[in-house]
Amino acid sequence: MTSSSTSSSRFPRISTTGVPTRCWCGEGITTFGSSTAENRYRRFYRCEIGRDRKSENHLFKWIDEALIDEIRMVDAKYEKVALLEHEMSQELKEMVNLEIARLENEMKQKLKIATVVMVVVGAMVGLCTSLIV
Repeated sequence: MTSSSTSSSRFPRISTTGVPTRCWCGEGITTFGSSTAENRYRRFYRCEIGRDRKSENHLFKWIDEALIDEIRMVDAKYEKVALLEHEMSQELKEMVNLEIARLENEMKQKLKIATVVMVVVGAMVGLCTSLIV
């Protein structure tokens, strides 16, 4: 995909990524269709002022290239989110495993205490029974 626009060293073209919303001059953008033989009917974004002042290099961007930029940006963001989700999932698993281990230890301690209490109560019951008889 080639651009049929010209550039000027006096007014360098500003690169935009994705779908543009404003020109460097602050003017909004409009869509047009190319009428050149090389890009017949190909749609592009253009600053309205730049349409009349082509030598000043106001915003010009092919719509299909802008959409490809947008897709690439979304893909990059998706990859970051997927990586973050994986990292958070691993951290959550670790936290859950630590909590399970803590609860297991706590339950073991309570079971030991309950066993000791049962032995002591059993001994006291046995002692009381032997005194009564």
